[in-house]
Amino acid sequence: MSLTKSKNLLTWIVFLLCYNLFYAQNNEVLIDLREVDSLNKLYYGKHSEDAYIAHHKNLRESIKMQYPKGIASAYKSLMWYHGVNKNSNLDSVLHYADLFESKVVTFNTKSDSLLIKFLELPQYYLNKGQLLSNAFGLPEQGLESYFKVYPLIPKGDTKLSIAYNISIAEIYYQKFQYDKALRVLTPLLKDTIGIGSFTKKRLLKNISANYVQKDMAEKSYPLHKEILNLAIKDNDINEIWWIKNRLTNDYFRLGQPKKAIDSALVVRKYCLENNDYQLIFNNTVYLSTFYHAIGNLKKAIAYRKEAIQYSSGLETKKDVYDRLAIYYTENKEYTNAIDIYKKKNSIIDSIRSNEKKAVTNYIESNVKLLKEKQKSQQMQFNVELLEEKNKKQKLYLFSISIALMTIITLLGSILLYRKYRKGEKVIEVLKTNEKKLLEEKITLRENQLEASAIAVTQRLETLNTIKEELDFIKQPKIPKLEEAKTKINDLIRSASDMSIITKRIESEYPTMTTKLIERYPNLSDTQIRYCLLTKLNLSIKETASILNVTPDTVKVARSRLKKKLDIPPEMSFKLFLDQLAKE
Repeated sequence: MSLTKSKNLLTWIVFLLCYNLFYAQNNEVLIDLREVDSLNKLYYGKHSEDAYIAHHKNLRESIKMQYPKGIASAYKSLMWYHGVNKNSNLDSVLHYADLFESKVVTFNTKSDSLLIKFLELPQYYLNKGQLLSNAFGLPEQGLESYFKVYPLIPKGDTKLSIAYNISIAEIYYQKFQYDKALRVLTPLLKDTIGIGSFTKKRLLKNISANYVQKDMAEKSYPLHKEILNLAIKDNDINEIWWIKNRLTNDYFRLGQPKKAIDSALVVRKYCLENNDYQLIFNNTVYLSTFYHAIGNLKKAIAYRKEAIQYSSGLETKKDVYDRLAIYYTENKEYTNAIDIYKKKNSIIDSIRSNEKKAVTNYIESNVKLLKEKQKSQQMQFNVELLEEKNKKQKLYLFSISIALMTIITLLGSILLYRKYRKGEKVIEVLKTNEKKLLEEKITLRENQLEASAIAVTQRLETLNTIKEELDFIKQPKIPKLEEAKTKINDLIRSASDMSIITKRIESEYPTMTTKLIERYPNLSDTQIRYCLLTKLNLSIKETASILNVTPDTVKVARSRLKKKLDIPPEMSFKLFLDQLAKE
């Protein structure tokens, strides 16, 4: 074959490749609306790789067709996907939740009422709250989402109302406030007629779980028996064995260790035969506890060691190590006990690190979303500009490929590549600028917090000065004057309200109050307030003004707090709180 013919053939091959690439990217066949709805219904709530691909396909095609229902559904599905898949990501959850909620705001209550009903907003906020509280360990943030559910519950929707209250109670359960959880859940038992077996079992499980934590087997046992009857009626095999395992603990707590062990061994046999490793963890822990109670330390240790391999989370593994170390100590195996305690302490450090990281990630993600909204128009403009440039380059490549030889076509490709690289550099610059703006925003928030506290102090000093001047007037009582004094006293009390300042401080130091309560449970609300104001670096005089007390009272309170918190004399109160915040 001649050199000229080879060049011509190569030119036509390049032309065909460029044409196919261009045609495929600009003439992609759109799927119709029915397929979008069908895919959404098929994959909603799933978190497989196929579901991820389907959700993004729905989003891409819905945007092309300007189909609001498909766009909102895709956002909602992607939020759930990124919260429940094995590589769950808080940033992605908050990102798609923000996109979904922003989209819903654009809908008209009257004209889009059917669409809003289809999107099931109450269920969406329940799901979001469950992800934040259960998947990412952010119960307070999950509670914020739950509170949005209540106004959306249709009148007479008992099932949704119960689901809402169960979610609230689960937050109390996570915070070890079992009595509060029971006060929410117990009244719901009277409304269980016609709600369905699944919801009723969920309610009974939550109530019984709180009684178990309160070690009230006489209360949990009849509830577990009722759940067992419902499971048998539904022929739910997994549920039947799950509740049978719970009943073994009831037998033990009711003073029947022999029956508890026999029942637990029956459950264990089922788990091993059916590879139910999720259930066998609790079963193995129960057996270890039962054998320890009857004095069989050898079996208690063996079952507790076996439970380690079945534990799925750091919290459960910590509890297993804790109990195993106690058993080793009782059996005088001190070397093994020390080794287990070391592993337990390592897990505790990981748990604390994860909790701190979760709260930090939540705050950073919300700040990031705020900045993204502020910069969205500019970013969108830059993206559209880059896309337009890329399209022009593709058209240029397509046109020159017909007339020019292969070498010219390759040069055009190199030029196109350089243009793409230039676009990437522009995006990198934009990201760098966005990061700088974010850091400035965080610094500004810290300054605003301190300024807010000082402003409150100045307002209190002004009000107290006015009050003293009015009290100095010794003339007979004048109704208008007395009314003015009363109003000033009310203003002083309202200005001394710590709720707003405490909330602002908690936004900057989100786990400060929690750490104080967990480490020093005997602290009063007033003492916690002294700690927060000291952490904010307020002076004794400023603290006294905010709390409407004398400076001497503040000095005494801080001195007593240092003793109560066992702070060394050479360490300042402020330094101690700073170190506690960093833990």
